[in-house]
Amino acid sequence: MTDSSERGRAPHGGSPLSVTQEQLWLLDRVDPGNASYNTPMMWRLDGRLDAALLARALEAVARRQEMLRAYVVAADGVPHQVVADEVPLPLEVTDLTHLPQADRGAETDRILAEAAHRPFDLGRPPLFRVALIRTGPEQHVMALVIHHIVSDGWSLQVLLQEVADLYAGLVTGADVALPPLTAQFVDYARMQRERLAGPRGEALAAYWTRQLAGAPVDLGLPTDRPRPAVTDFAGDRYVFQVPEALRAELGALARADRASMFMVTLAGFVSLLSRLTGRQDLLVGTPVANRDRPEWGPLVGYFADTLVLRGDVGGDPSFRELLGRVRSTALAGFVHRDLPFRVLVERLQPERAANRNPLFQVMFILQNIPARRRQAEMPGVTMTRLDDVRSTSIFDLRFDLFEFEDELRGQLEYSTQLFDRSTVERIASQYVALLTDACADPDRPVSALSLGGAHVDAAAFNDDLEEV
Repeated sequence: MTDSSERGRAPHGGSPLSVTQEQLWLLDRVDPGNASYNTPMMWRLDGRLDAALLARALEAVARRQEMLRAYVVAADGVPHQVVADEVPLPLEVTDLTHLPQADRGAETDRILAEAAHRPFDLGRPPLFRVALIRTGPEQHVMALVIHHIVSDGWSLQVLLQEVADLYAGLVTGADVALPPLTAQFVDYARMQRERLAGPRGEALAAYWTRQLAGAPVDLGLPTDRPRPAVTDFAGDRYVFQVPEALRAELGALARADRASMFMVTLAGFVSLLSRLTGRQDLLVGTPVANRDRPEWGPLVGYFADTLVLRGDVGGDPSFRELLGRVRSTALAGFVHRDLPFRVLVERLQPERAANRNPLFQVMFILQNIPARRRQAEMPGVTMTRLDDVRSTSIFDLRFDLFEFEDELRGQLEYSTQLFDRSTVERIASQYVALLTDACADPDRPVSALSLGGAHVDAAAFNDDLEEV
């Protein structure tokens, strides 16, 4: 492992934040204690769990992954991240077996909600916490909550896998040797800043300036209530199932047009937004992992960033033609993905408003969950992913699709200041209907695609879903 003392530390012992990390730090300074960037994952654990061994596994991963010991300090107004040599293990164990069975569920829900929404102080490590709740002799609920400034969706899977592997070794007595880390996140942050300061940074900025020139920065999506002067980030989630037949048809259409599932489902989303807003030119955000080097893969850290993709529905194209436009736009965007969103905003200087996200207000995400990905397992314990309990939303709408080997599920996160749940349910139904019609006749104009008649089934969201 690279010696962290040799990585260009600032005079007071810190390392530069990545550009994306710095943006979260600035947001925290404006609104201290805002829990919108807390990221929780929760599971029901059935079986004989050894809490002491789980604590040892968590401690070992915290020693291995620097971002689990990182915090932010500022010198002369400039933030840096410092990695503590050791941090107290933030494992909070609660035993509810003394309560009547009927009361345990409500108390568990209360503890989970409190853990998910309790703010982090970015100046005090660690910036994660684990709540373990014993609800029966061999029944637990576990919540991992981590601040986005030190993690992303990929990181959560890395963390879970390493904890599970080390726990398995402790239970069975087997020697578990995790692969050595040849870098840490601070190396990425320094490399990013060096790259942006050179010709590559200027070329990226020039590309995105051309690409987004003249684009509308307010989507104008119809809402149930007027947009308030200041957002409170209150939100909720609606989960639905995409019919299996439609999932297969989408895959076939993508293959026929040399596109990906991401491109065809994004084309559907752009089509729907155009129909709902009447706009032919619109912007949608989508995340990128930014782990294109092998040394970044096994790390916990905030690598992910946001691309702003421009949807062009001008001339009332057929769905197939729109898919071609989306394909070209996405491919070019991924080639130029290295410009951080914050730098893009600073370069474009769009009209800013306290009540909306700059440049785009809706996010589209396709979460690809590899069919052969090794599942995290703990011996003697069955892990079941639980619903997200957060009551926050950073965007007006965030549309997630989760692609499994044999199914496609959707989740719409929405601002409750703007939308009623019935409206969000209708948007999900319209999306499924539009895609169904597009697959039936991809040469039909986007304006003629049906928005009704599709049945959307609410689905439990208890599988192992990955979030950016």
